Amino acid sequence: MRAGPANPVPMKRLLLLLCSSLCLLTACQPKNGSKASSSPAQLPPDKVVELLLPYGSEKESWLNEVTTRFNADNHTIGTGKTIRVKLRPMGSGDCIDEVLAGRIQAHLVSPASMAFVEMANLRARQAAAEPLFTTTDTLIVSPVVIAMWEPMARTLGWPAKRLGWADLIDITAQPEGWGTYGKGEWGRFKLGHTHPGYSNSGLLAVLAEVYAATGKTAGLTAEDLQAPTTRDYVASIERSIVHYGTSTGFFAKRIAAGGPGYLSAAVLYESNVIEANLARGQSANPPLVAIYPREGTFWSDHPIGVVNRPRVTAEHREAATQYVRFLLAPAQQQRALALGFRPASIDVPLGAPVEIANGVDPAEPRTTLQVPKPELLQAALDLWTTAKKPANVTLVLDVSGSMQQGDALGLAKEGARDLLASLTDRDRFGLLLFNERVQEVLPSCKLDTAARHQAEGALGRARAEGGTALYDALAQAMKKAQAVPPDEIAAIILLSDGADTQSQLKLEALLPLIAFDAERRPVRIFTIGYGKQAPEILRKIAESTQAKNYTGDKDTIRAVFRDIATFF
Repeated sequence: MRAGPANPVPMKRLLLLLCSSLCLLTACQPKNGSKASSSPAQLPPDKVVELLLPYGSEKESWLNEVTTRFNADNHTIGTGKTIRVKLRPMGSGDCIDEVLAGRIQAHLVSPASMAFVEMANLRARQAAAEPLFTTTDTLIVSPVVIAMWEPMARTLGWPAKRLGWADLIDITAQPEGWGTYGKGEWGRFKLGHTHPGYSNSGLLAVLAEVYAATGKTAGLTAEDLQAPTTRDYVASIERSIVHYGTSTGFFAKRIAAGGPGYLSAAVLYESNVIEANLARGQSANPPLVAIYPREGTFWSDHPIGVVNRPRVTAEHREAATQYVRFLLAPAQQQRALALGFRPASIDVPLGAPVEIANGVDPAEPRTTLQVPKPELLQAALDLWTTAKKPANVTLVLDVSGSMQQGDALGLAKEGARDLLASLTDRDRFGLLLFNERVQEVLPSCKLDTAARHQAEGALGRARAEGGTALYDALAQAMKKAQAVPPDEIAAIILLSDGADTQSQLKLEALLPLIAFDAERRPVRIFTIGYGKQAPEILRKIAESTQAKNYTGDKDTIRAVFRDIATFF
């Protein structure tokens, strides 16, 4: 495979449309004489070479569609074995973490940016291992943008004024928020971006903030990252954050569903803006527009590389080469364009839907930023940890008798300990246990060493017995969380394996008490239903607070807690 560029800018399309049309016809033909079919043939394992591909979830729609077609076409390698590709959507950071740790035995990986490829190879070198990747190809590209509701962007002067990070700092600093511009009904300016340790758009957002602080577009140094002025600048932007998260796709869906009351803006990809606007239909929400920060932004270049580990055989490499060639063929690149991505292939001219009518500008970005050395990427993450908005998290844990089954409580405790480990000393944590009665065993406090020992001790002593007063426990936790100051991210994590049996409070009285309100009640409740029979009401509780519901079991509970931790 050829090496992919770190910052591709596909501005020139050199081949004629006639050539593209011929390539489209060629790309649709099965390879090596294989015969196309409507669905993949069922074959014995020894007749199949299987590729596992974890990838950045922002391109899920495209990869699902074209890979289904690839598998249905029954492509074969030289030995006659049929290629089957299995996909696993994840955050870009998760892709790298899981493959490096060996928890996912991947053959190919496709994060959203070369930044994660560079970090993966750095971590491999630090562990005295071979690089995880030797070469990569760029699949598709999309600029990182600040997606903002059109009326809000116009209020700030767009499109006549080129907006940037400095404008976000200005409005965040105003005590009246949007009221400064005569739009008090919009409340505070509310921003969202993903967790930079797990997601590409979050990492590139933080790097863009750092570049904006320094006034540079390239040549970032360790001294730049250590400067107090850089930290203060990043902290000024992060003050407007509502919460973080592991997936750019999740943010894109949430902002489209939640409307201007949920977020004023979010760091997404240009493709997310196009997708949201194409899907608006009869939505009462206004359109989104893509802000290409005047200080500069990054191309998300979606590299794909074969994993450089002994388990990846020559057959896997041959199959991977054929699959990547398929993805780069004009037919698949044209489909990526239809979904809002800019094709990496020069065989496909840039056109609709990448157009002004869909809230984006094909002539942008005018200024692109250089991805720094991998050592500096880690330094940027360390800077963000000290500058980000701290969290105030309360864990509400079911210790009723049913949690004895299958060691549910023991596994929940392990997940809770992972959550504690992910929180910093700047964060606050509280622990509330409930069966038929509610017990606050650790009031919310800064997580210094003493508080961590206290939380660990309380978890260790917890025993499963009695009934389930879920609604009463949640009401008590919400009452406490509403006192959280606005400069902290307030959240409740509720884990239970069963329905309420003994609360004095009824469900119809609970829901108005917890319903999300961006100004008066900005507390999100993340719910975890333990086991397959987890009550449906947990999903309703999470959705009423604009949060996320999970189902966990003995195999997934720790991963669930890890995913929730990315929101803080």
